[in-house]
Amino acid sequence: MKKFLFALCASALFSVSALACEAPANKPEIPDPTTAATAQMVKSNNEVKQYVKAQEEYLSCASMSGREKRQAIEELKAYADAFNQAVREFKLASN
Repeated sequence: MKKFLFALCASALFSVSALACEAPANKPEIPDPTTAATAQMVKSNNEVKQYVKAQEEYLSCASMSGREKRQAIEELKAYADAFNQAVREFKLASN
């Protein structure tokens, strides 16, 4: 009986985690660093961090081939790099 209950709990746990695996919503737009206000950059920073975290969580549970996962990771890195570049440009423009 204990083995049955354990198997039942384990299968429920895995099925719930599979259902919770959803791709995050659209990527937040990166503001133009030459015209953005500080509040806009802060808001964008928070949105980008949330998106990257959600995307990382999705990639850890998604059923993708190795090639698809590597491509998604490269796209996520490129997006994060683009945002970091915008932040650097904003800081330079603000000085």
